[in-house]
Order: sequence, then C-alpha cells, then structure tokens
Amino acid sequence: MIRFVVIVLFLWCMPLGPALPAPPDPEPTKGSDVIVRDDFEQWTWEPITFSMRKSGRTRLQAGRRLPFEYRGPLYRVAQGFELPSGRMVSGAGAFRGRSVMLEDCQIGLHDRYSKLIEPGVSYQYQIAVRGTGTFHFRAWVGATNPATGEFRWLGFPDMIKIEATKSWQTYAGAFRLPDFDTATFKIAGKVSAAIVVEEKHQIVIDAFTISRPKSRSVEQ
Repeated sequence: MIRFVVIVLFLWCMPLGPALPAPPDPEPTKGSDVIVRDDFEQWTWEPITFSMRKSGRTRLQAGRRLPFEYRGPLYRVAQGFELPSGRMVSGAGAFRGRSVMLEDCQIGLHDRYSKLIEPGVSYQYQIAVRGTGTFHFRAWVGATNPATGEFRWLGFPDMIKIEATKSWQTYAGAFRLPDFDTATFKIAGKVSAAIVVEEKHQIVIDAFTISRPKSRSVEQ
C-alpha cells in the first residue's frame, strides 16, 4: 500500500510535457478537389482605388465604418483577394495565426469567389467562425434569355448561413445551388458568390475551405 502511494505521488509531481499540437486540417473527401483554401495568413498593402475612395467617403458621410484597414493611400488586403477583404486579426483573437474580421461588407464576389459554383454540383465546406451576428456565403444567380439576350437575376440564395458564437467554433457541411426556373432564362456557366456580413454584425473567420467532386460520377 505504501509503495502504491509513493508511485502515485511521484507521477502527480512530475512536470507536464508540452501541449499536443493541434490536429491537422482534415483532408477533402476522397474523390474531391479543394477549390477554396483561405487561411488569411498573408496580407499586403495596396493602393486605394478611385472607386474605393468614392464609396468610402459615402460610407463615412453616412456614419458607417470602413470595412477595411487603411494607412495613408494604402489599404490592407488578404492574399488572393483583389478588393477589400476585412481587417486582419492576430494574436489571442485569431483562430490560428491570422484571421479576418468582417462587418458591414461583402467580399470575394468580383475576385476570389467569382465563377465558382456550378449548378447541379454538391460542394463540401469547412470554416471556423466566431463573433456576433450571421455569416452568409451567398450566390449571385444571373441568367440570360438566349433568344433576346435579356439578362435577369434569378436569386441570391445563401449557400452557407451560420449564427456566430462568441468563442471559436468549426463548422462543416455541404451545399448545392437550388433549382431555378430556367425554361426561358438560362444560367450560363458557373455562378459567383461572396461572403456577406450585415451592418452591425461583426464576424471573424478563418480556415475556410470548399471542395467539389473531381468528376460527375461522384456527384450527388
């Protein structure tokens, strides 16, 4: 009995080893390709464009905050984006390394997530989210009448919609573009999408991945 107590005390007093490393990001499902892998680690300073100056003045006059960081004539943008992509978050407030904070904005429609979603294909996603409000990953579905050339918006469905919590949570799932009436107006090619965060909502995101099947034989 005394020997057992000594062993227990010895083990209890031993210093703890280093913390185990975080598990690696999950690989995409077998038979799929990753088409979006955004970890927001790399940022650059770019010149503020004329259109950004004009829209920025309008926002400030309306009492709204600019959705990006700026320093003199430059603004900071995450690698892979050509337009404002939120504010960089690092340190204790980040998920891992660096993250991005979004508020009152939409990002990626004209660059990062342009012509991304193919109708009839099921996609898988994973993302880390925290904050207050709602994260939207929204599609812009436009179509054209082949007979007349007339263009029309068919809808703006949310492919992903997440109610954020104050602590980091990782979410995973699948999405697919909903069916639309295309008897007259035809969707030509892939559809663009954007991350959307509404005014007075503040969302921090990281580790955003989207994958799709390699071939139609594995589509659902």
